[in-house]
Amino acid sequence: MKDIVTKSAEKNKDKKIETVFSNSAIHGIVLQEEYFDRNIVNKDNLVNYYVVRPNDFVYNPRLSNNAEVGAMSVNHTGITGIVSPLYTIFWINNKDVFSMFLEYIFKSKVWHQHMRDVANFGARDDRMNIKSEDFYSLPIHIPSLEEQEKIARFLSLIDERIATQNKIIAHLESLIKGLYSTTSKIGWRNYLLSELMIERKELNTSLFPIYSVSVDVGLVDQIEHLGRSFAAKDTSNYNVVRLGDVVYTKSPTGSFPFGIVKQSLVNVAIAVSPLYGVYQPKSIHIGRIIQHYFASPIRTSNYLHSLIQKGAKNTINISTQHFLDKAILLPSREDEIICLSELLDSYNIKCELEKEIRKHLLFQKIYLLQKLFI
Repeated sequence: MKDIVTKSAEKNKDKKIETVFSNSAIHGIVLQEEYFDRNIVNKDNLVNYYVVRPNDFVYNPRLSNNAEVGAMSVNHTGITGIVSPLYTIFWINNKDVFSMFLEYIFKSKVWHQHMRDVANFGARDDRMNIKSEDFYSLPIHIPSLEEQEKIARFLSLIDERIATQNKIIAHLESLIKGLYSTTSKIGWRNYLLSELMIERKELNTSLFPIYSVSVDVGLVDQIEHLGRSFAAKDTSNYNVVRLGDVVYTKSPTGSFPFGIVKQSLVNVAIAVSPLYGVYQPKSIHIGRIIQHYFASPIRTSNYLHSLIQKGAKNTINISTQHFLDKAILLPSREDEIICLSELLDSYNIKCELEKEIRKHLLFQKIYLLQKLFI
């Protein structure tokens, strides 16, 4: 690599530049104050920071799940900024090297083994410790300029297609999220949950497989989703869940401090922790709308806040039956309930289909990055 790039060691003399960048493994070069909601740098140390100009390459040696040997990004912000002195900055000095081609090399894993071979791991194994001469000795195979441009522009088209797919998914998720709040509620009325569901009091004497509840996925097999079972040896006292049942976890998770509510879409009988509440709705349509209602962290907190009593260790104290004691606003006509439920279902099916398309596009990109660079 030393034959095609020049190391930049320009420091921020006189502290003339105050725009601080961070190099994110996912988002690339970003403004630090926007990425972290504040500047986390000591302004007294800015004189030691390196200057990064537009189109410079920036290497962050910090390791993460998304940066196995550190993160390499290009400054596409269009502005000049500064970065931590722990970063490495360089720019292409060879007119026969297409910048986008080199950028895609660093999005592949073809350079990872070299970095591992030359790294010295010490007391802090959360970052790569590599000598400058070893870093720039990275072997890179460069085809003709014409071929570089073809490869880079082809991969760029796939990235654009993935970005479009992300927008499609975001739009569908926005429609789903806002469906309840934007639907006209003329003729709707408040129903106690006890009018819509009854507690299922069926114990797991048949020893059905054990499931957990995920915010994003819903009910998931513990072994398949988590890699192992967290259940007790004897699960005969666990609660049985059947297709269409609604499950309330009673445990804080992320944006849901009072627990999450999900409908089971599993076609067979399963079992969940005895701490969970399991309810049989009057119909699968009512269960689907109830799940959608509780998909909102705000609606969930508003419903549960007055029902919950926090224990000594911040545990949630609410009886399984007590969960049903408040009301939610729903259509009073059965045909309207079915219509709303089927609309939700069609949106969810469409969204899952679009996510599958995105997954295939990402697999295609990964495959090409593995095969196009050797």
